[in-house]
Amino acid sequence: MAVLINEKKLKNRPPIGYSTFSMSIKLSHIAIACPKIQEVAEKLKAIALEIESQHDVPTEKVKVAMLPLEVSPSVCLELLEPQSDDSPISKYLEKKPQGGIHHLSFEVEKLEDWAKRLEKAGLTILPPGIRKAARGRALFIHPKSFAGILVELEEIEHS
Repeated sequence: MAVLINEKKLKNRPPIGYSTFSMSIKLSHIAIACPKIQEVAEKLKAIALEIESQHDVPTEKVKVAMLPLEVSPSVCLELLEPQSDDSPISKYLEKKPQGGIHHLSFEVEKLEDWAKRLEKAGLTILPPGIRKAARGRALFIHPKSFAGILVELEEIEHS
Protein backbone atom coordinates (compact mmCIF):
# COMPACT_ATOMS: atom_id res chain seq x y z
CA MET A 1 0.00 0.00 0.00
CA ALA A 2 1.46 3.38 -0.99
CA VAL A 3 1.89 6.05 1.66
CA LEU A 4 -0.47 8.96 1.06
CA ILE A 5 1.99 11.75 1.82
CA ASN A 6 3.28 13.98 -0.93
CA GLU A 7 6.58 15.46 0.29
CA LYS A 8 6.67 17.95 -2.61
CA LYS A 9 3.27 19.31 -1.57
CA LEU A 10 4.40 19.51 2.06
CA LYS A 11 7.51 21.49 1.13
CA ASN A 12 5.55 23.85 -1.10
CA ARG A 13 2.48 24.32 1.05
CA PRO A 14 1.86 27.66 2.71
CA PRO A 15 2.98 28.01 6.32
CA ILE A 16 0.80 26.36 8.96
CA GLY A 17 -2.03 28.69 9.86
CA TYR A 18 -1.95 30.42 6.47
CA SER A 19 -5.23 30.83 4.70
CA THR A 20 -6.71 32.90 1.92
CA PHE A 21 -8.37 35.01 4.60
CA SER A 22 -6.56 38.07 5.88
CA MET A 23 -6.17 36.44 9.31
CA SER A 24 -4.12 33.39 10.26
CA ILE A 25 -5.07 30.60 12.62
CA LYS A 26 -2.74 28.45 14.71
CA LEU A 27 -3.49 25.67 17.16
CA SER A 28 -3.01 27.04 20.68
CA HIS A 29 -3.78 24.05 22.89
CA ILE A 30 -5.83 20.91 23.30
CA ALA A 31 -7.83 20.80 26.53
CA ILE A 32 -8.61 17.47 28.20
CA ALA A 33 -11.09 17.34 31.08
CA CYS A 34 -9.96 14.94 33.80
CA PRO A 35 -11.02 14.26 37.39
CA LYS A 36 -7.45 14.39 38.79
CA ILE A 37 -4.64 16.12 36.88
CA GLN A 38 -1.87 14.31 38.77
CA GLU A 39 -3.27 10.85 37.94
CA VAL A 40 -3.38 11.63 34.23
CA ALA A 41 0.00 13.42 34.35
CA GLU A 42 1.63 10.29 35.77
CA LYS A 43 0.35 8.26 32.81
CA LEU A 44 1.43 10.91 30.30
CA LYS A 45 5.02 10.55 31.48
CA ALA A 46 5.00 7.21 29.62
CA ILE A 47 4.82 9.16 26.35
CA ALA A 48 7.39 11.74 27.48
CA LEU A 49 4.90 14.49 28.34
CA GLU A 50 5.41 16.32 31.63
CA ILE A 51 3.71 19.24 33.34
CA GLU A 52 5.57 22.51 32.81
CA SER A 53 3.24 24.76 34.79
CA GLN A 54 0.00 24.71 36.79
CA HIS A 55 -2.37 27.46 37.78
CA ASP A 56 -5.95 28.13 38.81
CA VAL A 57 -8.48 29.90 36.60
CA PRO A 58 -10.97 31.23 39.15
CA THR A 59 -13.39 32.56 36.53
CA GLU A 60 -13.80 29.03 35.15
CA LYS A 61 -13.41 27.30 38.53
CA VAL A 62 -10.71 24.96 37.23
CA LYS A 63 -7.09 24.02 37.83
CA VAL A 64 -4.99 23.98 34.65
CA ALA A 65 -1.78 22.09 33.94
CA MET A 66 0.20 22.88 30.81
CA LEU A 67 2.31 20.21 29.10
CA PRO A 68 4.39 21.59 26.22
CA LEU A 69 4.37 19.66 22.95
CA GLU A 70 6.83 19.58 20.12
CA VAL A 71 4.93 19.98 16.86
CA SER A 72 5.60 17.74 13.88
CA PRO A 73 6.23 19.52 10.57
CA SER A 74 3.58 17.13 9.22
CA VAL A 75 0.88 18.31 11.65
CA CYS A 76 -2.61 18.48 10.15
CA LEU A 77 -6.26 17.97 10.91
CA GLU A 78 -7.40 14.51 9.88
CA LEU A 79 -11.04 14.05 8.92
CA LEU A 80 -12.29 10.47 9.22
CA GLU A 81 -15.28 9.09 7.28
CA PRO A 82 -16.24 5.42 7.63
CA GLN A 83 -16.02 3.21 4.56
CA SER A 84 -18.03 0.32 6.05
CA ASP A 85 -20.45 -0.40 8.88
CA ASP A 86 -17.83 -2.33 10.85
CA SER A 87 -15.31 0.53 10.78
CA PRO A 88 -14.16 1.85 14.19
CA ILE A 89 -15.34 5.26 12.98
CA SER A 90 -18.85 3.88 12.27
CA LYS A 91 -18.96 2.65 15.86
CA TYR A 92 -17.76 6.03 17.12
CA LEU A 93 -20.44 7.84 15.07
CA GLU A 94 -23.15 5.58 16.53
CA LYS A 95 -22.31 7.06 19.94
CA LYS A 96 -21.69 10.60 18.65
CA PRO A 97 -23.70 11.10 15.43
CA GLN A 98 -22.44 14.67 14.98
CA GLY A 99 -18.84 13.47 15.16
CA GLY A 100 -16.15 14.89 17.40
CA ILE A 101 -12.51 14.53 18.31
CA HIS A 102 -11.73 10.85 17.83
CA HIS A 103 -8.09 10.69 18.94
CA LEU A 104 -4.86 12.58 19.52
CA SER A 105 -1.89 11.51 17.44
CA PHE A 106 1.78 12.04 18.25
CA GLU A 107 4.57 11.50 15.71
CA VAL A 108 7.33 9.23 17.02
CA GLU A 109 10.34 7.31 15.76
CA LYS A 110 11.17 3.68 16.66
CA LEU A 111 7.59 2.57 17.25
CA GLU A 112 8.67 -0.81 18.66
CA ASP A 113 10.66 0.95 21.40
CA TRP A 114 7.60 3.05 22.26
CA ALA A 115 5.44 -0.09 22.48
CA LYS A 116 7.89 -1.60 24.98
CA ARG A 117 7.92 1.61 27.02
CA LEU A 118 4.12 1.74 27.13
CA GLU A 119 3.80 -1.90 28.17
CA LYS A 120 6.43 -1.38 30.89
CA ALA A 121 4.39 1.61 32.15
CA GLY A 122 1.29 -0.62 32.33
CA LEU A 123 -0.62 1.12 29.56
CA THR A 124 -2.92 -0.87 27.29
CA ILE A 125 -2.11 -0.98 23.58
CA LEU A 126 -5.15 -1.80 21.47
CA PRO A 127 -4.99 -4.91 19.28
CA PRO A 128 -3.44 -5.66 16.89
CA GLY A 129 -0.66 -3.43 18.24
CA ILE A 130 1.56 -1.87 15.59
CA ARG A 131 -0.36 -1.60 12.32
CA LYS A 132 -0.35 0.08 8.91
CA ALA A 133 -1.64 3.66 9.10
CA ALA A 134 -2.49 6.48 6.69
CA ARG A 135 1.07 7.84 6.65
CA GLY A 136 3.14 4.91 7.87
CA ARG A 137 2.72 2.73 10.97
CA ALA A 138 0.92 3.37 14.23
CA LEU A 139 -0.32 1.96 17.50
CA PHE A 140 -3.24 3.07 19.63
CA ILE A 141 -3.32 3.38 23.41
CA HIS A 142 -6.63 2.44 25.05
CA PRO A 143 -8.67 5.46 26.18
CA LYS A 144 -8.85 4.03 29.73
CA SER A 145 -5.10 4.67 29.96
CA PHE A 146 -5.49 8.43 29.29
CA ALA A 147 -8.59 10.05 30.81
CA GLY A 148 -10.89 8.62 28.14
CA ILE A 149 -8.81 9.92 25.21
CA LEU A 150 -7.74 7.54 22.45
CA VAL A 151 -4.05 8.23 21.76
CA GLU A 152 -2.18 7.22 18.60
CA LEU A 153 1.58 7.05 18.25
CA GLU A 154 2.42 7.38 14.55
CA GLU A 155 5.68 6.61 12.77
CA ILE A 156 5.42 8.60 9.54
CA GLU A 157 7.18 7.27 6.45
CA HIS A 158 8.91 10.24 4.83
CA SER A 159 9.86 9.45 1.24
